[in-house]
Amino acid sequence: MVIKLIGVTDGKMEESILSEVIKRITPLLDSIILREYQKTPKEYISFINKLVKTGVDKRKLFVHDRADIACIAGVNNLHLTERGLSVNEVKKEFPHLKVGVSVHSFRAAELAEMQGADYVMFGHVYSTKSKMGLEPRGVATLEEIISTIQIPVIAIGGITVAHLKTLQDSNVAGVAVMSGIFNEEDPLAAVENYKREMGKDEQKT
Repeated sequence: MVIKLIGVTDGKMEESILSEVIKRITPLLDSIILREYQKTPKEYISFINKLVKTGVDKRKLFVHDRADIACIAGVNNLHLTERGLSVNEVKKEFPHLKVGVSVHSFRAAELAEMQGADYVMFGHVYSTKSKMGLEPRGVATLEEIISTIQIPVIAIGGITVAHLKTLQDSNVAGVAVMSGIFNEEDPLAAVENYKREMGKDEQKT
């Protein structure tokens, strides 16, 4: 099964460097979530506009958590946090947006689907430095969600190249990677490595 590869920025990279990284890796990604929570709305919008002007495909960009910024910047994709605005609230005001939401339990995934989410992102599946001290939620719960709800399920959290075969076998719709891309010395090489491993499974089908 061919699954999607999604990049998630971590809000830690200096903007000029991040812009260049995004420009280089986005052609290989199915989408990229701009998790730039440290930016003011004005800075966030300016950043998106700069990316688009350098040739980054706006259709692949997802704004993290801010429907207003997505609309002003002309981005039609929004990724919500589990404890932020509800999907139905956003869909009511901004029906044109594609809306996904982070979930951390089976119940939250069911609720997101009921409210009209276009996809859910479940995690953290594996141990990750960004969630130090928190037990991973594991593949078993991921598989339960995938088998129960009808919308696509994306896995996130500590996903390395070594995990891809297991995740592909679970019928997950995609994997989202933050540190495995943006903490690497060469983010492009990291993305290429994920894509190469994903391609091995595609060749077998």
